[in-house]
Amino acid sequence: MLLARIPPTRSRATPSRSRGGFTLLEVMFASAVLAIAISGAAGAMLSATQLDRVNRERALALQSARRMVERSQDVEFEDLFAAYNSVANDDPPDLVAAGTVPGASFACEGLTAQSADPDGVTGQVFFPTVMNGGVEELREDVVDPQLGMPMDLNMDGVIDGLNHAGDYRLLPVRVRLSWRGVSGDRSADLVTIISRR
Repeated sequence: MLLARIPPTRSRATPSRSRGGFTLLEVMFASAVLAIAISGAAGAMLSATQLDRVNRERALALQSARRMVERSQDVEFEDLFAAYNSVANDDPPDLVAAGTVPGASFACEGLTAQSADPDGVTGQVFFPTVMNGGVEELREDVVDPQLGMPMDLNMDGVIDGLNHAGDYRLLPVRVRLSWRGVSGDRSADLVTIISRR
């Protein structure tokens, strides 16, 4: 007897249909993922742009501070403190006559002074000083670790509390730029020690 094999039939309860598109839920989910990715990329680009501007501002400030130190080499070493300190009554006479006394404050093109800045310029030169009766005294006993102070400025082997504005051989200097930048108020310091050449 010959038995024929009958192929199995599909049940009507589980019809085989091919899907022809996406469901609304899948489209919404894909759109949300895409929106998150785009906003993340845009945020990263914005942060990178702001960081680039912050770095440019800092580079401009430090370049200006270096230029200030380089310009100080045009002044006689003995006159540096008087030419760049914050009081005008001790300015070197030859610089006063020439109208070239630099003073303690200077502007940096491209940077805006902070709103609370009393003189309205971005740059300031500082020395290890103490104000005494309207006189800015250059002192060895000032405590300022960033400047390496206290320090024997006249190199006599003794650190004292006298005014060494007339006999210094080493001159610690801090050039500070303070500006209002893209990320708020910022500052940068350049610290160096100038000595007689």
